[in-house]
Amino acid sequence: MVNLFRLKGKALFNASTAMAGVGFLLFGYDQGVMSGVVANQSFKEYMGMGTEESYNSALIGAIVALYEIGCMAGALSTGKVGDWLGRRKTIRLGCLILCIGAVIQTASINVGMMIFARIFTGIGNGLNTATIPVYQAELSPPKNRGAHVSFEAALLALGVGIAYWLEFGLYFVDGEFPWRFPLAFQMFFGLILLAGTYFLPESPRWLQSKDKEEECKMVLARLWTDEDTTHPRCIAEWEEIRDGIELERREGIRSYKELFSKGRMNNRYRVLLGMGGQIMQQFGGINVISYYLTDIFLQAGMTHAIAMLMAGVDSIFYFLGALTPIYTIDRYGRRFLMYAGLIGQAVTLIIVGAAQYCVEAGMTQASPAVIVFVILYNAIFGAAWLGLAWLYPSEIFPTALRAKGNSMSTGANWLGNFIVAMIAPVLFQYAKYWTFLMFGFLNIIFLVPIYLWYPETNGKSLEEIEVLFANDDFKADARSIAPSIGNSSALEEKRDVERGSRVPSIASRPASVVKEAPNTDSAAAQIKNEYDEKADGPNYK
Repeated sequence: MVNLFRLKGKALFNASTAMAGVGFLLFGYDQGVMSGVVANQSFKEYMGMGTEESYNSALIGAIVALYEIGCMAGALSTGKVGDWLGRRKTIRLGCLILCIGAVIQTASINVGMMIFARIFTGIGNGLNTATIPVYQAELSPPKNRGAHVSFEAALLALGVGIAYWLEFGLYFVDGEFPWRFPLAFQMFFGLILLAGTYFLPESPRWLQSKDKEEECKMVLARLWTDEDTTHPRCIAEWEEIRDGIELERREGIRSYKELFSKGRMNNRYRVLLGMGGQIMQQFGGINVISYYLTDIFLQAGMTHAIAMLMAGVDSIFYFLGALTPIYTIDRYGRRFLMYAGLIGQAVTLIIVGAAQYCVEAGMTQASPAVIVFVILYNAIFGAAWLGLAWLYPSEIFPTALRAKGNSMSTGANWLGNFIVAMIAPVLFQYAKYWTFLMFGFLNIIFLVPIYLWYPETNGKSLEEIEVLFANDDFKADARSIAPSIGNSSALEEKRDVERGSRVPSIASRPASVVKEAPNTDSAAAQIKNEYDEKADGPNYK
């Protein structure tokens, strides 16, 4: 019988992935739930917008979008909170705040109360969305880290679908229940996530960063070697984590100042990549679709009931698209999916804009094109950028700055989310079909930074990626001081080749920077010798 409080091996990996998935399912549900709520007549009456004359598109946009400001505040706070409490306790705090906020949303009777509740709930969701990808990346092996985070993203799409179908079913119910119950239902997922954190271990990299070496080894042993802390696989990964953290400590990187400094580790470059990826995801147009999908179908000439039904159908294709990166992201690599996603999104949005122009000009026969290509857009987004924007930032930061760096990139996501959600109702009202064309052209522009600045991270351990972005001087030190970096991924690859179970990645994977023979006469090598001789390690800056 499986001991739920002492999971290990495959059961532990599956449980951690499932818990992370529930967190993103909750995220997706929150993203989709307001689409039906803001269209509900009872909700509009409570918010003082029950008539066509009193309806205020900017205020509706504020109710939806100020949630993102709360999320941004919660995400930015994880830079400090996550390093202080650890990954698990940060997720618990986020769940607690989110559940309290859901109660207030459900009980709201006016605009002020709803806006406060939305912001408060957002703080909890921001804490979770900034922490869960980090936790998952720090537990996952290099060869399928992308698949694990992509699974989380797929459940985000499933959460959107649950919200759409729930609200479609409640559309035929009168009164307040059709909008209050979906807001209350957020707590169901929050409580599951909260309970799940008690069955899982803390991140081994966070433990090592707090000098809890034995606890770190035990977590790694539970993951890899049936609790044998002396097994070569466990020791290889522990040494790699230890050496990576030793390098970071020599650089003295812990504060936000170092995060935005170039330094030898190029941390400013990393944070700009992480934030840039999230901004590109948001300005690729997804939340124009997600938050206002029902309105888009209404504009295409559908009745309200059919528009809500089609939103549910759309969510099925969104989820199916989001499942594909589980099988493609570690085979084709991050960059390939970035390119393919942007091109597909651009083409579909431009076609939607052209079809919507025809609808607005009275050619109603173009309505099916709007519906088909909106659905296709969501499927393409799910197959690429849905997971990529969360995976890439969780990989590229060193352990000492991973919580802070990921908090900044997640904060950028929520800032972009806020801007898009706030302006979308106004754009639909005044720009009309140009809204889709604008976001389509933005996707084309985003191809340029991907080509110029985003390196491939596929198949590398987090410690290898840590060195990948650094300057040549730092890489030289890494070769001498941290020879264990790259050992765990190499060991995994060798084992899989021997078993015949490894599917070679089509993405380029340059040789690890630490595989070259170290220069034994360098100053760095002297420090390495001192480290080997002294139990307390090198002298840190």
